Amino acid sequence: MRGIFLCLGSHLFQSSACLALGRPHTAPQRKLHTVTLRASKERKEEAMEAAVVSASGGAMGSLLRKLGELLTAEYKLLKEAKGQIMFLKAELESMYVFLKKISDSEEPDEQDKCWAKEVRELSYDIEDSISEFMLRVERDSSKPHGFKGFITRSTKLLTTMNTRHEIAKEFEGLKIRVKEASERRKRYKIDDTVPKQNNTTIDPRLLALHAETTSLVGVKGPRDQLIQLMDGEGVPAHQLKVLSIVGFGGLGKTTLANEIYHKLEEKFQSRAFVSVSQKPNIRKILRRILSQAGFVAPKDTNIEMWEESELIIALKNFLLDKRYLIVIDDIWDASAWDIIRCALPENTNGSRVITTTRIEAVARACCSNHIECVYKMKALGDQDSRSLFLKRIFGSEDMCPSYLNEVSSEILKKCGGLPLAIITTSSLLANQPNKLKKEQWEYVQKSLGSNFEVSPSLEGMRQILNLSYINLPHYLKTCMLYLGIYPEDYTIDKNDLTRQWVAEGFICRDRGIDPEDIAKSYFNELINRSMIQPVDTDYNGEVISCRVHDMMLDLILHKSREENFITIMDDMQDMTGHQNKIRRISLNLDDATNDTADTAARSVQLSQIRTLARFGTSSQLLSFKLFKHLRVLGVEISGWPNSDPSLDFTGIRHLFQLRFLKIVANGYHVVLPSKIGDLQQLETFDIGNEVDPFRPTRLPKLPSDIFNLSRLLHLAVPGYVILPDRIGNMKSLRTLGQFGLGNSLDSIKGLRELTNLTNLEISCGNHYSKSGYETAVRCWEVVHALENLCNLRHLHIYSRNDLVRSCFDVWRSVPAYLFHLQSFHANYVSCFSRVPKWFGQLHSIYDLVLTVQEVLEDDVGILSQLPSLIHLFLHIRRAPEAKIIIPGGSGLFPVLKHFRIICGRISYLTFEVETMPKLERLELYFNAEGWDRYGAVPAGIEHLPSLKEISVDIGGIGANESDRRAAESALRDTADMHPRRPVANIKVDNGAKWVVDEPEEEEGNGGSSSSST
Repeated sequence: MRGIFLCLGSHLFQSSACLALGRPHTAPQRKLHTVTLRASKERKEEAMEAAVVSASGGAMGSLLRKLGELLTAEYKLLKEAKGQIMFLKAELESMYVFLKKISDSEEPDEQDKCWAKEVRELSYDIEDSISEFMLRVERDSSKPHGFKGFITRSTKLLTTMNTRHEIAKEFEGLKIRVKEASERRKRYKIDDTVPKQNNTTIDPRLLALHAETTSLVGVKGPRDQLIQLMDGEGVPAHQLKVLSIVGFGGLGKTTLANEIYHKLEEKFQSRAFVSVSQKPNIRKILRRILSQAGFVAPKDTNIEMWEESELIIALKNFLLDKRYLIVIDDIWDASAWDIIRCALPENTNGSRVITTTRIEAVARACCSNHIECVYKMKALGDQDSRSLFLKRIFGSEDMCPSYLNEVSSEILKKCGGLPLAIITTSSLLANQPNKLKKEQWEYVQKSLGSNFEVSPSLEGMRQILNLSYINLPHYLKTCMLYLGIYPEDYTIDKNDLTRQWVAEGFICRDRGIDPEDIAKSYFNELINRSMIQPVDTDYNGEVISCRVHDMMLDLILHKSREENFITIMDDMQDMTGHQNKIRRISLNLDDATNDTADTAARSVQLSQIRTLARFGTSSQLLSFKLFKHLRVLGVEISGWPNSDPSLDFTGIRHLFQLRFLKIVANGYHVVLPSKIGDLQQLETFDIGNEVDPFRPTRLPKLPSDIFNLSRLLHLAVPGYVILPDRIGNMKSLRTLGQFGLGNSLDSIKGLRELTNLTNLEISCGNHYSKSGYETAVRCWEVVHALENLCNLRHLHIYSRNDLVRSCFDVWRSVPAYLFHLQSFHANYVSCFSRVPKWFGQLHSIYDLVLTVQEVLEDDVGILSQLPSLIHLFLHIRRAPEAKIIIPGGSGLFPVLKHFRIICGRISYLTFEVETMPKLERLELYFNAEGWDRYGAVPAGIEHLPSLKEISVDIGGIGANESDRRAAESALRDTADMHPRRPVANIKVDNGAKWVVDEPEEEEGNGGSSSSST
């Protein structure tokens, strides 16, 4: 084996062309904003299975690709070396086939599982060694050429040769391990495993209508029953009442509580819906209740730093004189409830609290042992179960062929009436390529556990979820297991997740399709199969965040432990004595100290870890330089610092394999290395820090050579962070946010070179301190730069500085490139004096947020012509002096579904007949001040034929009580009189005044400072 990698000298390594571990992205221009890929089935399947890291195969796919690269002409190795690599490749290919077989087996033999685990670990170790070698070769090849380069290389020749000898010895040991594993397979006859047939070959589907799979099948009756129970006899209506919903996981407790909450919310002044989970962070829960209930912290106060007792007192005092509705979801321990209960005052305003739990003793404790206030969830009846099941598969019960009636009934028996089990099983069948084949249904029916229909249990539920997992294609199994890196009840951002999949090597990079597009199609498949639950959806109907049901998370963690895929730790001391090599680790730390961190670092090997995800309140960090094979680093510290606010990230400069970096640590001073130019694999660099306004914090300083990161695709920093010059060198960038106007003029000019940008955020916040002239020059350069960005699809401009006002009015026409914009946001201080006429040419835009000084003449008519506009948020800063007409007629606002408007005087707003034919949600923000003089509801709301919801936020500052009450009453009456009886969510915010520039303030400070969205 000695000599395989002795290739520095020209007599051994005869080519100076060294193959990079990951080439710069050269894929063709992407088709943007697609929900799923439209690649051919054959091409997609080829990309799915090729050369990736996976849960079942470890690093085997990636390893085989790299071994193949070492055999190409670019690596001219000795004959002996080439032969040894060919031996390794042949043996490992055979092992890879077996790993795929065992992954397809529902119940593999324990001996098979043991051998598969050994091979997976072996593949990681070999790939780590080869990656390290290839990275060294790439770095050597980037050294200077010519005489200077010769001197540099010659002076390090002896050291380099010694290093190569060490690598060769290491690989000789790895070859011995491969031989031993191969012989063990033969000795124990491990090849006898017979897997089930895999029938899953699924093309990406459009986003499933999640609302249909969780529709009110079997919920309406219990909902109305519980509402009656909350307002029924036994407890006077004015007293606080606590109701607890108890039942097995997957019965729909959260869905039922959510339905009650939305049915009753408009009757309560303060409302909140929070989840507790198995390991609750009480301070975080109390802060969430305060925030949702409408609490505004006093000036010069940081609520994030409050102790538990302070939060309890604040919440209790705030709710004391209010009628409140609070839902506390998923309580596992009565002690958590006892603390939360201390913060909920026993007032006489008819307040209501709903809790959900799986544990009956906890439910009784929540209700002070009033058994009549404990509602035991029941499984769905036969008819409701059948309706939910068939609706998910066929869209209607009537569409089910008669020959499937019997087998469908058998499947439903085994689902035991649990909505989660029914949705999961029906989604499995709905995504089969031949879903009408009776054999498919019979296979599912036989695979489900036989005891679940009699006695629902965790193991029975796991059998049902496990069946859906087993039927996932290999590429989705790996992506699914990776979700275990996130804590329970965590809302997972799609962009973060898919970029992490790419960084980990789960997505094939070299098949001519953008890896991030492939990853997003995988995400959508998991949504369609009901393996993950959508949380947030953008205005174009695309899911942008998700959550994992806690029972599904339990299965994921069970599988991850079996395959040593992810290690979860809540205490650094858990590392001590850990037996398996850790490949990916999720740390949820609240009480770590320097001593425990140092002890942990000494007790376990960290170099082989590929993903480090760090959550919790503790600011203690491990030494990053120990993680030399790290691909993904995510650090999210919740809360705000109490003492030393510095976080040392200088060690990341040693992470040469790093591809994804995200840091969220509000109020901390994030200390980055002065240089990171050696991190040539980095694709995502995301620093999301808010500054504590009540305590001076040093701002993070970016590495001076960040512009040398040739593969960087996504760069996100706070708007107050100054970027180094030469940003124009970063031509691979697709995402840049937030780019502050405080950057140098050279940096602003450099924007025009970033022609691959698809997403750009420009910011001018409170830290901006340039003069009016300098601001105008900068805005002018931004406009010029935008004219060169041919791939730009999403442009967001945020400004809280009055100097920016109207600077963008110089933009009299728009380049053809920007006709393809899909979203445009101009928030806070207006960028335009009125609606620009060229907006009428933005035919692809679906999301528009626009702040203007005033609306004149046909400004709204310009917007009404946009054929793709789905969401419109119009903020009018100056109180109107004439009617604002929303025109009606054929072809105007043809697809608009959401309309939000901030207008000081909504009485000037008029909706004509046949306007906004598809509008579902109308949001109005206005001030109640002066309602008795000129207040009136907008005319013509009844002309909105598709309206489902009216949401109103009334600013109460400066208004008397009669104004507030009159405005609220008028809006409720309008909603009640609408033919479709839309839901009305109307709130009077006594601490808000929506931004309006009064004429007399124009020459002063530019308007009142107040809250805005």
